[in-house]
Amino acid sequence: TIQWLSILVVILSKALYSESFVSPWTTPSTSATKTKSSKLLYRTNDPTSFGGEESSTNDRSERRRQQQEEDLFDLNEEVNDDTKELVKSVNYFISRKCNYACKFCFHTQKTTHHLALEQAKLGLRLLKDAGTEKINFAGGEPFYFPELLGQLCKIASNDLDLAVSIISNGSLITREWMEEYGRYVDVLGVSVDSFHDATNAAIGRGEGPNSNKNNHLSRIFKVREWCYEQDIIFKVNTVVCSKNWEEDMTENIRKLNPKRWKVFQVLLLEDENMGNEQNLRDARPLVVTDEEFQSFVERHKAIPQMIPESNEVMQNSYLLLDEDMRFLDCSGGGKIPGESILKVGVHRALQQAGFDHGMFKERGGVFDWKRDRN
Repeated sequence: TIQWLSILVVILSKALYSESFVSPWTTPSTSATKTKSSKLLYRTNDPTSFGGEESSTNDRSERRRQQQEEDLFDLNEEVNDDTKELVKSVNYFISRKCNYACKFCFHTQKTTHHLALEQAKLGLRLLKDAGTEKINFAGGEPFYFPELLGQLCKIASNDLDLAVSIISNGSLITREWMEEYGRYVDVLGVSVDSFHDATNAAIGRGEGPNSNKNNHLSRIFKVREWCYEQDIIFKVNTVVCSKNWEEDMTENIRKLNPKRWKVFQVLLLEDENMGNEQNLRDARPLVVTDEEFQSFVERHKAIPQMIPESNEVMQNSYLLLDEDMRFLDCSGGGKIPGESILKVGVHRALQQAGFDHGMFKERGGVFDWKRDRN
């Protein structure tokens, strides 16, 4: 009989202390643990639990976010045919962060942040809705954030059917990135300011003047091969300055064989590269005269892909979005940001851009910018 009683006590004890029952004689610490464990089981179903309150808060935040997006797209309804023509091609500086130190840089590393992917995605959707057909990702160095850049290319190409272009110094591009994301890129442009290692080092491209070997050029030729493999349109950008204006690049440009060769005159902008206390660069020693720039252009006139752009042509003919998606007004000789399209929509933000659409068309800003994907 005693043995059976012992067995009955054990059974009753297990029943009393199961998760479905908390005994009034349980110690406070055990009771708290059991109650917390129970709430974890129905957190998502019980509106009075902490989990329910959190879910409700998240729902309110999501509704508020959706309403803000709807308001921005409502603002985009102000966009007319003229606006759609203006925003056809947009340059988005993902970040100012860069691994090079080019002395004439006019978008210097004054900040290092970038937008979260979802914010940038919203900005791209707003641009598409306003009439944008091509987005050019630049920096800084856009490949400093390879995953972000890859996802933006994928979204722009796959989801929004935009032509996708990238401008890079070429140093951080990898074959792996090209194999994963190259299919979403139409045009890839790289910066080549000289075919002499010492000149590149003096300008700030590559490892710098104290390096035994400047590898900038070898990387560029690799990128050219990868573009060929991925059927990406290859482009070269050259900034003509006091270090390279006398150089003859004809032979090597022909070896690279870009579809487009943009040749820029070095540009000074206040608060960026004019040697002031607030500036990270001083490009004044690199300035060339209009005559020196034209001399460079004349030397290379046999190259049909060359598109020369003097300061007058270049300064206001690009629609620029900074790392916060604010249009930049360069018309006053500086780079003044307006309001972000993520706050006021594209139409209102565009009015603060100082954009010269006539010069944009005159310099050939619209071209066959989508590659054949068949």
